[in-house]
Amino acid sequence: MLTTRENELLTRVEGDAPMGRMMRATYWIPAATSRTLIADGTPQRVRLFGDDFVAFRATDGRVGFFDERCPHRGVSLALARNENCALQCIFHGWRFHVSGETIETPTQAIAAEQFAKTIKVNHYPVREAGGLVWVWLGGGAPAPFPDFPFTHLAEHQISMGATKVPVNYLQGLEATLDSSHIAYLHRDWIGDLGAAFKTTGDVHAPEFRFVSQPYGFSAGALRQRPDGRTDVRCAEFVLPFHTSTPTSRPGMGSFQFLVPIDDVTTWWLIIFWNAHGPIDPAVLEIQGPEHADLDNFVPPLGGPETHWGQDRAAMKAGSFSGFRAGLLSEDTVVQVSMGPIADRTKEQLCSGDAAIVRLRRTLLDAAARHQAGKPVNPHAMSYRTLQAHAGVVDTVGSWTDLAGAEIAPG
Repeated sequence: MLTTRENELLTRVEGDAPMGRMMRATYWIPAATSRTLIADGTPQRVRLFGDDFVAFRATDGRVGFFDERCPHRGVSLALARNENCALQCIFHGWRFHVSGETIETPTQAIAAEQFAKTIKVNHYPVREAGGLVWVWLGGGAPAPFPDFPFTHLAEHQISMGATKVPVNYLQGLEATLDSSHIAYLHRDWIGDLGAAFKTTGDVHAPEFRFVSQPYGFSAGALRQRPDGRTDVRCAEFVLPFHTSTPTSRPGMGSFQFLVPIDDVTTWWLIIFWNAHGPIDPAVLEIQGPEHADLDNFVPPLGGPETHWGQDRAAMKAGSFSGFRAGLLSEDTVVQVSMGPIADRTKEQLCSGDAAIVRLRRTLLDAAARHQAGKPVNPHAMSYRTLQAHAGVVDTVGSWTDLAGAEIAPG
């Protein structure tokens, strides 16, 4: 159980909220999928941490990332013409180059060229990697870029779904580390996940063990098998809001990013990759609805008045949860049902929630370190080999053989 103050510290990300300031000032933030930005195409509105931006792909392929409001009169630059490597505001024709330079102010009658040089448009460093556009919102020199395994791969090696969820980021982040819910909420899908998930479905109360890591922590969910050995599902929490959980397919990795749009909205990314060849296009099939829009992967299923689209007839016919649109629709519904920001002061937790408790303490510590002027990540590192692992060990004590990655100096 948390105090009201702790819950506020964990969940609030807008403005001067300590958690949001720590995230923006320390980490590169996923902001858009590369596939949604077309050269000279429609600028895309992006909202992060309660602030509004616009992303666009210029004529030459570069990505620009500006504050949404035109510095002249505040018109949305999502309405702008995107051509000749610049955005041109449709209100008065002012033009802003993809580099962030103001290059034309046609309504200035005197010394217009010199005047344009005095106009500042807030623009931000970006990187494209792994099918994502990442932005640095922290000011000053950007931190080293997080070279996650999938950021080095070709497009055909990655499968990615994205969706917006009307809840605080922490509700989704907690769900990704909650190994004990799989046997119940996702019971309808256990058989489709393969033999690697059999013990997960059979043993409902895993024992959790942890290893602190420079990037966050490794969380081992341990389940005893009938043969006396121990089944281990080792997830990784990577600050500020990234998790890697084991997949059912050898050689395939996964990450989930729960990016705060504002206090009560989250951009949820689920990414699978195959480091050794093309990704199986079916990998996302049980995650979301058939033929789903990959950038609106889990569309709204209704509100509380319809039990968020729950099918009670399907439950009577054998479905446990009553949601047959995919794994992520089940996760989304339970998170939304908690309310926009869950009240964690009223929780009554159990041993199966150990990873949730660890996550909260890690985030609170990171925010406190940042407030005190201390580095959140004390070690420069490469994330290139970082991903979750699962396996079977002969003794409980050897579970750490699956924990963490070989983190190289950055």
